[in-house]
Amino acid sequence: PNGTGEYFKVLDISLRLIYGKQLTDRLRIGGAIKYIREQIYTTHMQSFVFDLGSNFNTGIYGIILGMSVSNFGPDVQFTGEGLEVPVADTTDISGMLSKITKKFSVPLIFRLGIQKDVFGGDEKSESHLTVSADAINPIDYTMYAGLGVEYSWRDMAFFRAGTHLFHDTAGLSLGGGLKWKIIAVDYAYVNYGILEETHQFGIGLEF
Repeated sequence: PNGTGEYFKVLDISLRLIYGKQLTDRLRIGGAIKYIREQIYTTHMQSFVFDLGSNFNTGIYGIILGMSVSNFGPDVQFTGEGLEVPVADTTDISGMLSKITKKFSVPLIFRLGIQKDVFGGDEKSESHLTVSADAINPIDYTMYAGLGVEYSWRDMAFFRAGTHLFHDTAGLSLGGGLKWKIIAVDYAYVNYGILEETHQFGIGLEF
């Protein structure tokens, strides 16, 4: 009843290759192929999935609308050492057996968002402040929302803050990033309440 005293870690990894194209002076579309891996203790799953999205500059007070659908891909399942059990000693066979877990689909996520530049946003401005709001609807969870703000300086240093609404665990998020030529590095801290805080790191190359 008091547990085993052991601790385990959960690790999520996502690698993305993204391509975007501006179709008109207001409409952009893009897509991404992602390698995803989730590790829980000594079990893991991995797969390749796809994302699609677009945004539209309304031309009204700098408001931009966006939408995306994430995680198109095949079913996945967990494997690993954590699913191995020794063969019962009542048989003449020795060794380990691997439990086969049930396959499941990677949850599709639909996002709809709105963004507005408070100030800056043109090539002459050193400072740029953007506010945004998103409605997020995963197929395996109730719909929730996100509010965020980003301040950028010379398109090199970025400071971000946000919060989640109508979410059971996620709350305040803080982060920032640095961009130099084609390299971008990002960090985010998210408070997940009873699950405590998470630290998220990202490295990107832009061509």
